Amino acid sequence: MSNFFQKQMHSCEVLASILSSETEQYGPLPLRSIRVGQPVTFDLFLKTVAKGKTEPKIVRCCASGEKFREDWFWKLEKLNIQWLYFSLADVNQVFDYLQGNLGDFLKDESHSEVEKAQLVCDCTQVWVLHFFSAEQERTGKQISLALSLVDDLLGAVKQVSYNSLLLLELSKQNFFIYTHSVNCCLLGLAFVNYLGWPAGKARNFGLGALIHDIGYTRLPRELLIKPEGPNEDDMTRIQRHPIEGFRMLQSFAHIPWEALQMVLRHHENGDGSGYPEGIKLSAIHPWARIMRIIDSYEDLTSERPWHPPLSPKEALWTMRQHWEKGKIYDYQYLKAFFSFLAGAPRAAKGT
Repeated sequence: MSNFFQKQMHSCEVLASILSSETEQYGPLPLRSIRVGQPVTFDLFLKTVAKGKTEPKIVRCCASGEKFREDWFWKLEKLNIQWLYFSLADVNQVFDYLQGNLGDFLKDESHSEVEKAQLVCDCTQVWVLHFFSAEQERTGKQISLALSLVDDLLGAVKQVSYNSLLLLELSKQNFFIYTHSVNCCLLGLAFVNYLGWPAGKARNFGLGALIHDIGYTRLPRELLIKPEGPNEDDMTRIQRHPIEGFRMLQSFAHIPWEALQMVLRHHENGDGSGYPEGIKLSAIHPWARIMRIIDSYEDLTSERPWHPPLSPKEALWTMRQHWEKGKIYDYQYLKAFFSFLAGAPRAAKGT
């Protein structure tokens, strides 16, 4: 029986806010992803602060092998606690736990399409965290798992409007590389579905979006969490992440060439001002041109250590100004993306 819920909870306050980016040994897990009444296969933690104290700490609330009780769930719901945490050392167990619940959950007609999409996103989030952080386990099997998750995400996109999927609250300041990857995958799948792409083509694009920033894992983490943003020297190092990512993934037979182009070229600009190679629009693969738009929009509308999120309208205005000033985006795809977000009639199939 959990000592925390039985004895400790009265002596501390459980904090609803997400963990600070300095706490690197824990990963976030939505409360919604926990199966009530079933054993949890890893330790679960909460962010708390003792009464009379100001410094938050992480406290174990449910031990591995223990059933997560219904009254615990509702107690946290009542306190508006939406996030639990797991040790990053247990990321394998967390992914297996979520994936093990996924099949039956998706078949259960008592759950809404949005609820199903939420669990798929939660599982994908942990996959990204695992794949990015565990270099020795980057295998073809892991890519196959990712493709299966992308299939589920594509199914969710086709069943639920993208505006509804925005309610999933994926964006979190800490671990933003991982949440950015899942957000880009979800947004990208919704967009290419709008363009009328066939499922197999959309699936491969979704994989590219999911792994496009893996090169960041070769950089010191402190470069990415500076409140003031990266300086000129930092940017020189950051601009290597597309090449690093391409080199990390180019030997994977399961990753399509087009997806690798997304990894390598998603920061190239149409006017040649991008990186890592400064090529112009005609030399940039069309999938990478789309990824440039998706990546920009998701970054502008999400909170980062160095900037607050823009509203969708503000982000689109900023992107339009960037195009008018430097023609950095593919204009045809940019127009289609604006129409997609505006809810305009669907584009012709295969565009």
